[in-house]
Formats: sequence, structure tokens, C-alpha cells
Amino acid sequence: MAFKLGDYLAICDKCGRKRYASQCRLNSDNLFVCSDTCWEPEHPQESVRGIPDYQGVPIARPDVKPAMGSTTLSAAATINALTVTLTSVTGIVDTDPIVIELDNGAAHVTFVDGAPAGYVVTLGSYLPYKAASGNTVYLPAISNETFLTATSVSATGL
Repeated sequence: MAFKLGDYLAICDKCGRKRYASQCRLNSDNLFVCSDTCWEPEHPQESVRGIPDYQGVPIARPDVKPAMGSTTLSAAATINALTVTLTSVTGIVDTDPIVIELDNGAAHVTFVDGAPAGYVVTLGSYLPYKAASGNTVYLPAISNETFLTATSVSATGL
């Protein structure tokens, strides 16, 4: 390498070759590299900035309870209970769908398993949580409504 007035020697940060500084340049990673062999322009995708995507619901509405008949529990029901005692069993028949509000705020959807005995209704599945006396129980408003339950569909009906 011959002497160049005003220039100095530098080492390429990428390949390690000794070059004059005038033969090197900074790359996008701030490395001082050979301008003829080691330097690469920044890829266009490196400078792409994301566009914010608003994930909010444009029209929010409160929960609306379905138009169903309702009654309440006249006695507390324990976890894993298969029967509940209602204040009214008017219009409840075997295989009717029934929704019971639980103490944890959830609702348990099941069906009536057999005709009510007095005010006691046998459920098609165990209660997953306890339900206090006075909790709401929703019943179908129209007797000819069709609800899909686990017992109303067979493998051949699918």
C-alpha cells in the first residue's frame, strides 16, 4: 500500500483486511467495512414500520338475556347436585332445556331429566358449582322451540 496524504489505514470490521479509510464506509450496523467487497446496502424490509391495528369492538353492547321464561331456586344447590328445587315448575316437562345461574357468575346449561316431582327437578348433568337459593333459572319461553342437547343427537343423525 502506498502512502496517501491525509488518509489513514483502517481494518475492516467484517473481513479484517487492512485498507485505507477512503476505501471503507459505515454499513447499517455501524461497522466500518470495505466499500467494494464487504459493504451491503440496507435491505428495504429493515426500515418497514408496522401499522397499528386497533383491536377494539366498533359497537359494544351490554349482554342481553335471551327471551325465556324464568323462575328461581327455592333451596340452595350444592356442587355436583343432580337435582334442584324451584319456586315454580309450571310448564316444565322431560327433556326441556334449563339454564341455572351459579354463585361464581357462570351459567350451567343442561336439560330436565324426567318429569318434575313436586318442585324438585332432576338435571341431565351435575352442577359444576354451587347455586344459592334465589338464583335465577331460565326456561324455554315457547314449548315447541327446538334445542340441541347431547341426548337429542345420535351418531347416525350427524
